[in-house]
Amino acid sequence: METHKTFKLADFEINRIGFGTMRASTGAGIWGDNDNKENTIKVIRTAIENGVNFIDTADSYGPYTSELLVQEAIRPFGDKVMLATKGGAVKYTPGAILANGHPYYLRTALEGSLKRLERETIDMYFLHRVDPNIPIEESVSALAQFQKEGKIKHIGISNVTVEQLEKAQTVAKIEAVQNAFNFNDRRYAEVVQKTTEQNIAFVAHTPVAVNNWDDTAFSKAKQGNISVNQLSLAWLLNYAPNMISIPGTSSEKHLIENLASYDINIKF
Repeated sequence: METHKTFKLADFEINRIGFGTMRASTGAGIWGDNDNKENTIKVIRTAIENGVNFIDTADSYGPYTSELLVQEAIRPFGDKVMLATKGGAVKYTPGAILANGHPYYLRTALEGSLKRLERETIDMYFLHRVDPNIPIEESVSALAQFQKEGKIKHIGISNVTVEQLEKAQTVAKIEAVQNAFNFNDRRYAEVVQKTTEQNIAFVAHTPVAVNNWDDTAFSKAKQGNISVNQLSLAWLLNYAPNMISIPGTSSEKHLIENLASYDINIKF
Protein backbone atom coordinates (compact mmCIF):
# COMPACT_ATOMS: atom_id res chain seq x y z
CA MET A 1 0.00 0.00 0.00
CA GLU A 2 1.38 3.40 -0.96
CA THR A 3 2.10 5.77 1.92
CA HIS A 4 0.41 9.14 1.67
CA LYS A 5 3.18 11.69 1.33
CA THR A 6 1.22 14.73 2.47
CA PHE A 7 -1.00 16.00 5.26
CA LYS A 8 -3.21 19.05 4.90
CA LEU A 9 -2.62 21.51 7.72
CA ALA A 10 -5.24 24.24 7.35
CA ASP A 11 -4.78 25.45 3.78
CA PHE A 12 -1.24 24.11 3.36
CA GLU A 13 -0.39 20.67 1.99
CA ILE A 14 2.64 19.50 3.98
CA ASN A 15 5.00 16.79 2.86
CA ARG A 16 5.20 14.44 5.82
CA ILE A 17 8.98 14.39 6.05
CA GLY A 18 10.04 17.86 7.10
CA PHE A 19 13.34 19.23 8.35
CA GLY A 20 14.25 19.89 11.98
CA THR A 21 17.05 22.33 12.70
CA MET A 22 17.79 21.83 16.41
CA ARG A 23 21.10 20.07 15.85
CA ALA A 24 21.63 20.78 12.16
CA SER A 25 22.00 24.52 12.69
CA THR A 26 23.58 24.72 16.15
CA GLY A 27 26.74 23.70 17.95
CA ALA A 28 27.35 21.30 20.84
CA GLY A 29 24.73 21.52 23.57
CA ILE A 30 22.44 23.26 21.05
CA TRP A 31 24.56 26.34 21.73
CA GLY A 32 25.87 28.87 19.20
CA ASP A 33 26.41 28.27 15.48
CA ASN A 34 27.48 24.95 14.08
CA ASP A 35 30.93 24.54 12.57
CA ASN A 36 29.79 24.79 8.97
CA LYS A 37 26.97 27.26 8.51
CA GLU A 38 27.32 27.32 4.73
CA ASN A 39 26.92 23.56 4.50
CA THR A 40 23.76 23.61 6.62
CA ILE A 41 22.22 26.31 4.44
CA LYS A 42 23.05 24.19 1.38
CA VAL A 43 21.43 21.09 2.94
CA ILE A 44 18.25 22.97 3.87
CA ARG A 45 17.98 24.39 0.36
CA THR A 46 18.55 20.94 -1.13
CA ALA A 47 15.78 19.61 1.11
CA ILE A 48 13.34 22.20 -0.19
CA GLU A 49 14.39 21.56 -3.78
CA ASN A 50 13.56 17.89 -3.17
CA GLY A 51 10.06 18.53 -1.85
CA VAL A 52 10.49 19.35 1.86
CA ASN A 53 8.11 22.19 2.68
CA PHE A 54 7.95 22.16 6.49
CA ILE A 55 10.96 23.62 8.30
CA ASP A 56 11.06 23.66 12.10
CA THR A 57 13.21 25.84 14.34
CA ALA A 58 12.98 27.62 17.73
CA ASP A 59 14.30 30.76 19.37
CA SER A 60 16.06 28.64 22.02
CA TYR A 61 18.20 26.81 19.44
CA GLY A 62 21.49 28.63 19.74
CA PRO A 63 19.78 30.60 21.24
CA TYR A 64 18.64 32.60 18.21
CA THR A 65 21.32 31.37 15.78
CA SER A 66 19.08 28.68 14.27
CA GLU A 67 16.34 31.15 13.33
CA LEU A 68 18.88 33.45 11.69
CA LEU A 69 20.38 30.59 9.68
CA VAL A 70 17.00 29.18 8.68
CA GLN A 71 15.81 32.55 7.40
CA GLU A 72 18.92 32.89 5.28
CA ALA A 73 18.46 29.37 3.93
CA ILE A 74 14.78 29.65 2.97
CA ARG A 75 14.79 33.26 1.75
CA PRO A 76 14.89 32.29 -1.97
CA PHE A 77 11.80 30.08 -1.66
CA GLY A 78 9.19 32.62 -0.60
CA ASP A 79 5.88 31.10 0.48
CA LYS A 80 6.69 27.58 -0.79
CA VAL A 81 7.66 26.55 2.73
CA MET A 82 5.65 26.44 5.96
CA LEU A 83 8.02 27.81 8.59
CA ALA A 84 7.49 26.78 12.20
CA THR A 85 9.22 28.22 15.22
CA LYS A 86 8.72 27.96 18.95
CA GLY A 87 8.76 30.23 21.99
CA GLY A 88 8.38 29.70 25.71
CA ALA A 89 11.68 27.98 26.48
CA VAL A 90 14.74 29.92 27.61
CA LYS A 91 18.28 28.67 27.03
CA TYR A 92 20.75 30.01 29.57
CA THR A 93 23.74 27.71 29.11
CA PRO A 94 24.71 24.85 26.76
CA GLY A 95 22.43 21.88 27.36
CA ALA A 96 20.15 23.72 29.81
CA ILE A 97 16.66 24.98 29.01
CA LEU A 98 13.82 26.28 31.18
CA ALA A 99 10.14 26.89 30.40
CA ASN A 100 8.72 30.41 30.54
CA GLY A 101 5.07 30.61 29.54
CA HIS A 102 4.28 34.04 30.93
CA PRO A 103 2.32 36.07 28.33
CA TYR A 104 4.69 39.03 28.65
CA TYR A 105 7.69 36.82 27.93
CA LEU A 106 5.91 35.08 25.04
CA ARG A 107 5.26 38.44 23.37
CA THR A 108 8.93 39.33 23.73
CA ALA A 109 9.92 35.95 22.30
CA LEU A 110 7.53 36.25 19.37
CA GLU A 111 8.68 39.76 18.48
CA GLY A 112 12.28 38.53 18.51
CA SER A 113 11.43 35.63 16.22
CA LEU A 114 9.55 37.88 13.80
CA LYS A 115 12.60 40.12 13.55
CA ARG A 116 15.12 37.31 13.09
CA LEU A 117 12.91 35.51 10.57
CA GLU A 118 12.20 38.78 8.74
CA ARG A 119 8.45 38.19 8.76
CA GLU A 120 5.30 40.02 9.66
CA THR A 121 3.51 36.72 10.34
CA ILE A 122 4.86 33.33 11.42
CA ASP A 123 3.21 30.36 9.71
CA MET A 124 3.20 28.02 12.72
CA TYR A 125 4.09 29.11 16.25
CA PHE A 126 4.47 26.51 18.99
CA LEU A 127 4.40 26.98 22.73
CA HIS A 128 7.72 25.21 23.22
CA ARG A 129 7.21 23.93 26.76
CA VAL A 130 4.46 24.12 29.35
CA ASP A 131 5.54 26.33 32.24
CA PRO A 132 4.72 24.53 35.51
CA ASN A 133 4.10 27.92 37.12
CA ILE A 134 1.68 29.24 34.47
CA PRO A 135 -1.59 27.51 33.44
CA ILE A 136 -1.32 26.37 29.84
CA GLU A 137 -4.60 28.17 29.10
CA GLU A 138 -2.94 31.47 30.02
CA SER A 139 0.04 30.85 27.77
CA VAL A 140 -2.09 29.71 24.84
CA SER A 141 -4.48 32.63 25.31
CA ALA A 142 -1.49 34.89 24.67
CA LEU A 143 -0.80 33.05 21.41
CA ALA A 144 -4.46 33.43 20.46
CA GLN A 145 -4.13 37.17 20.98
CA PHE A 146 -1.03 37.26 18.77
CA GLN A 147 -3.02 35.37 16.16
CA LYS A 148 -5.78 37.99 16.27
CA GLU A 149 -3.11 40.63 15.74
CA GLY A 150 -1.99 38.83 12.58
CA LYS A 151 1.42 37.84 13.92
CA ILE A 152 0.72 34.10 13.94
CA LYS A 153 -1.19 32.09 11.33
CA HIS A 154 -1.45 28.77 13.16
CA ILE A 155 -1.00 27.80 16.81
CA GLY A 156 0.77 24.66 18.00
CA ILE A 157 1.86 23.27 21.35
CA SER A 158 4.88 21.11 22.13
CA ASN A 159 5.86 18.50 24.72
CA VAL A 160 2.30 18.09 25.99
CA THR A 161 -0.06 15.45 27.36
CA VAL A 162 -3.63 14.79 26.23
CA GLU A 163 -4.90 16.69 29.28
CA GLN A 164 -2.77 19.72 28.39
CA LEU A 165 -3.95 19.57 24.78
CA GLU A 166 -7.57 19.55 25.92
CA LYS A 167 -6.98 22.53 28.21
CA ALA A 168 -5.27 24.47 25.40
CA GLN A 169 -8.20 23.75 23.10
CA THR A 170 -10.57 25.57 25.45
CA VAL A 171 -8.91 28.89 24.54
CA ALA A 172 -7.60 28.46 20.98
CA LYS A 173 -7.68 26.25 17.92
CA ILE A 174 -4.65 23.97 18.11
CA GLU A 175 -3.55 22.84 14.67
CA ALA A 176 -0.36 20.94 15.52
CA VAL A 177 1.26 19.14 18.43
CA GLN A 178 5.02 18.56 18.48
CA ASN A 179 6.26 15.82 20.79
CA ALA A 180 9.03 13.24 20.79
CA PHE A 181 7.95 10.02 19.09
CA ASN A 182 9.70 7.07 17.50
CA PHE A 183 9.71 3.27 17.49
CA ASN A 184 11.37 3.12 20.92
CA ASP A 185 9.74 6.16 22.52
CA ARG A 186 5.95 5.90 22.45
CA ARG A 187 5.14 7.68 25.71
CA TYR A 188 2.89 10.07 23.77
CA ALA A 189 0.94 7.36 21.94
CA GLU A 190 -2.31 8.65 23.47
CA VAL A 191 -1.54 12.11 22.14
CA VAL A 192 -0.98 10.67 18.67
CA GLN A 193 -4.32 8.87 18.89
CA LYS A 194 -6.10 12.03 20.06
CA THR A 195 -4.63 14.19 17.31
CA THR A 196 -5.39 11.54 14.70
CA GLU A 197 -9.03 11.47 15.78
CA GLN A 198 -9.21 15.26 15.49
CA ASN A 199 -7.14 15.52 12.28
CA ILE A 200 -4.51 17.63 14.03
CA ALA A 201 -0.93 17.40 12.77
CA PHE A 202 1.39 15.44 15.06
CA VAL A 203 4.96 16.62 14.46
CA ALA A 204 7.41 14.00 15.70
CA HIS A 205 10.72 15.33 16.88
CA THR A 206 13.52 12.88 17.72
CA PRO A 207 12.06 10.55 15.05
CA VAL A 208 14.97 8.12 14.69
CA ALA A 209 15.01 4.94 16.80
CA VAL A 210 18.49 3.55 17.26
CA ASN A 211 17.82 0.11 18.74
CA ASN A 212 15.22 -2.38 20.01
CA TRP A 213 13.73 -2.89 16.59
CA ASP A 214 11.51 -5.86 15.96
CA ASP A 215 13.84 -8.56 14.64
CA THR A 216 11.68 -9.29 11.59
CA ALA A 217 11.46 -5.65 10.50
CA PHE A 218 15.15 -5.03 11.15
CA SER A 219 16.22 -8.12 9.22
CA LYS A 220 14.04 -7.06 6.30
CA ALA A 221 15.65 -3.63 6.41
CA LYS A 222 19.14 -5.14 6.36
CA GLN A 223 18.21 -7.38 3.44
CA GLY A 224 16.91 -4.37 1.55
CA ASN A 225 19.97 -2.27 2.43
CA ILE A 226 17.75 0.17 4.34
CA SER A 227 19.31 2.39 7.01
CA VAL A 228 18.03 2.72 10.58
CA ASN A 229 17.02 6.29 9.74
CA GLN A 230 14.98 5.13 6.77
CA LEU A 231 13.36 2.34 8.76
CA SER A 232 12.48 4.79 11.55
CA LEU A 233 10.89 7.30 9.20
CA ALA A 234 9.01 4.65 7.24
CA TRP A 235 7.62 3.29 10.53
CA LEU A 236 6.40 6.77 11.50
CA LEU A 237 4.78 7.36 8.12
CA ASN A 238 2.87 4.12 8.56
CA TYR A 239 1.97 4.70 12.21
CA ALA A 240 -0.61 7.46 11.70
CA PRO A 241 -1.78 9.51 8.70
CA ASN A 242 -1.30 12.83 10.53
CA MET A 243 2.31 12.07 11.47
CA ILE A 244 4.92 14.57 10.25
CA SER A 245 8.53 13.72 11.09
CA ILE A 246 11.27 16.34 11.26
CA PRO A 247 14.66 14.65 11.03
CA GLY A 248 17.61 16.99 10.90
CA THR A 249 20.93 16.34 9.19
CA SER A 250 24.00 18.19 8.02
CA SER A 251 24.60 15.66 5.23
CA GLU A 252 23.03 15.86 1.79
CA LYS A 253 23.54 12.11 1.42
CA HIS A 254 21.56 11.39 4.60
CA LEU A 255 18.92 13.91 3.56
CA ILE A 256 18.27 12.09 0.28
CA GLU A 257 18.22 8.77 2.14
CA ASN A 258 15.64 10.17 4.56
CA LEU A 259 13.38 11.31 1.76
CA ALA A 260 13.56 7.86 0.16
CA SER A 261 11.67 6.56 3.21
CA TYR A 262 8.42 7.41 1.42
CA ASP A 263 9.02 4.48 -0.92
CA ILE A 264 9.91 1.84 1.67
CA ASN A 265 7.31 -0.90 1.90
CA ILE A 266 7.89 -3.01 5.02
CA LYS A 267 5.10 -4.59 7.03
CA PHE A 268 5.78 -3.70 10.67
